[in-house]
Amino acid sequence: MAKGTIKRYDFRKGFGFISDDSSGKDFFFHKSEWQGDGPIRQGLAVEFDDKDSDKGPQAEAVMPLDGSGSKSSNHKKSPKPAKVAAKPATLEDRLASLESAVGTWKILSLLALAGVIALAVERFAF
Repeated sequence: MAKGTIKRYDFRKGFGFISDDSSGKDFFFHKSEWQGDGPIRQGLAVEFDDKDSDKGPQAEAVMPLDGSGSKSSNHKKSPKPAKVAAKPATLEDRLASLESAVGTWKILSLLALAGVIALAVERFAF
C-alpha cells in the first residue's frame, strides 16, 4: 500500500486527490473508496492502493493513518457499551440536512402562497 496526504477534497462532488509521499504523484479518489470512519479532510495522512485507469492514476481502498478505524475491519469487535455517545455530525451531513430543510421550506411556502391565491380568487369572484 502507498502512503500519501489528501491534497484536495470536494465533499459536494464526492471526490478528491491524494499526493503520494514517495513520488509526489497525484491520485484521484472517489468517496466510495474511503475506508475510514471519520470525515475526509485536506491534509489527512492516508494509505491506499494505487492503480492506473484509463483516466489516469487512481487510489482505491483509501484508509486514514491516524487510527480512526476501518469500515471493513476483520478484527473481533468488543461488545458495545449500554449507552453510546452520539457521534458529532460531519460538515457534509449538516449541509445535506440544511439543504433538505430549505427544500421543504420552499415547498411549504409555495403551498401557502397557492392557498392564499385560491382564497383571494374565491372571495373576489362574483
